[in-house]
Amino acid sequence: MQNCSRIFYMICLLMTINLAADAQKKITGIYRTMDDYLANQLSYTKDNSSKAPRLHLHTLAPKSYVTLEHNGQDIHINKNEIFGYQLANGDVYRVEGNNSYQVLNKNPQLLLYKRKIPTSPKEGPEDKYKFFFSANNGKLQTLTAWNVKQAFPEHATLADQMDALFKRDAELLTYDRFRGMYKLEWLVKN
Repeated sequence: MQNCSRIFYMICLLMTINLAADAQKKITGIYRTMDDYLANQLSYTKDNSSKAPRLHLHTLAPKSYVTLEHNGQDIHINKNEIFGYQLANGDVYRVEGNNSYQVLNKNPQLLLYKRKIPTSPKEGPEDKYKFFFSANNGKLQTLTAWNVKQAFPEHATLADQMDALFKRDAELLTYDRFRGMYKLEWLVKN
C-alpha cells in the first residue's frame, strides 16, 4: 500500500512540475517565418490599449497548435505556421514540434540554438543544455562537427578549418568577441 501511495505522490509531483513548465508565457510577439525573425518583424504585438500577449504552447498535453491570448481573444495558430516567439526580456525561441529552442544568433546561413535539459536534484542546481543548429534548409540538427560538415557540402574548406579550430564538439560554440559572433558562424559566413 505504501508503494502505491509513493507512486501516486511521484506522479502528482511530476504533473505539478510539468504544469509549471506548461504555463503561459508573456511575449512581445511571434515570428511567422525565419525571414520575419531575421527582419525583426513581430506579429501579434502589444497595442497601447491592450495587455501583453500571452502564449500557451501546450507541451503537457501536446497539441498541433499554440494558443495566443491577444486583445482579449484566444487565437489558435498551427505550430508549423510559426517560426518562434520573443519573450518580454528579448529572448527568442523557435517552436519545433512540442519543444522550444532558444535562438542564440541571427545568421541566415547558420542559426544556433540551445534547449534546457531536465535534470534531477542529485545532479546539482546547474542548468544543462543541449545545442542544435539549422542551416539554410531550416531543419534542426544536433550541433556536432560531423553534422555541420554534412550540412555545408558546397563549402570546400569548412571541414578542414573546423578540424584545425575545434578539437571537440563542445568548442563549436566558442564566441569571438572581436568579431561579435560565434567562431563557427564566422567560418560558415566566410
